[in-house]
Parts: sequence; C-alpha cells; structure tokens
Amino acid sequence: MTSRPLPTPTIERRHLVACLVAVGREPLLNTAAQLTEGLTVTPLQPVESGLALMQWCDAVQHQPFFLGEVPMARAAVALVNHRGERAEGGAVVMADDSDLAHALAVLDAVFSQRWPGAEAVDALALRGAKAREDIRAVRQAGLKRTRVDFALLAEADEEPEAQA
Repeated sequence: MTSRPLPTPTIERRHLVACLVAVGREPLLNTAAQLTEGLTVTPLQPVESGLALMQWCDAVQHQPFFLGEVPMARAAVALVNHRGERAEGGAVVMADDSDLAHALAVLDAVFSQRWPGAEAVDALALRGAKAREDIRAVRQAGLKRTRVDFALLAEADEEPEAQA
C-alpha cells in the first residue's frame, strides 16, 4: 500500500511564519508539541532571543540607516522520524519568545517536507492568512477615508473663473 501524496500547500513557505504568527502563540505551541511526539528534535543552532538592531533604507537616497532595536527570536531544528527521514526548518520572529521561535521552526520543518501533520500546519496558516487579510482590509479602509482627491480642488478653483 503506497501512501497518497499530500496536496500542495496553499500558503507559500516564505509567508508561512507570518501567517502562523497571526494565529496566536498557544495554538502554535500545542500543534508543534503534538507533531513532535515520536520524533527526535535536534537544534541546528541554539535558539536565540533578545533585541536585534533593525536596519532600514532611506526612501530618497537609498542609504541604509538603523531604525532601532526590535525584539527578535530565531530557531532552526532538524526532525528525524522512526524511519530515519530528516526534515529541517527554521524561523525568525519579531518577538522575544524562544519557545515560539522553536515551535515555528518545527512547524516549518513539517510543512516543508509535507510530513504527517502538514494538513494541521496548512489549516493554521490559512487561519492566520485570513486574520492578516482582515487586518489589512481594516487598515485599507482607514487609509481610504483619509485619501484626498485633488481633482475636486482643481474643479473648485475653476468654478469662480467660469462665473466671472
């Protein structure tokens, strides 16, 4: 009996961490703990958390400058199953939370290799993508209310000239 291939994920891997973070901490920690049962989890590097200096680029002259310090956590793990198959994953998150970074790295490893449990990661990522889209829609609506149509001002300037 051959195992059927898992469906292609609907979230691109490069967007996975951002979508997962939008779900919230507890569901991610719980799912990562469930998915690692029976697996060997080996850190590829020590989990780091703390402050990182954020560099930005000037929009006019495109010169780099330091914006300030932001909380940051980073983790990379290797998972090995009972057959000796290996999956690697990593995550960098803007939060001073090493447990969250570790959980995200585990979920990334499962997602990248489409291991059992990848459907649960897909479901969480889709939930997070929906939450991100909802936030974006609210922000866009707020921006739309502040937009000024300067064409209307030009028409208002032309009206007194037409009356004269």
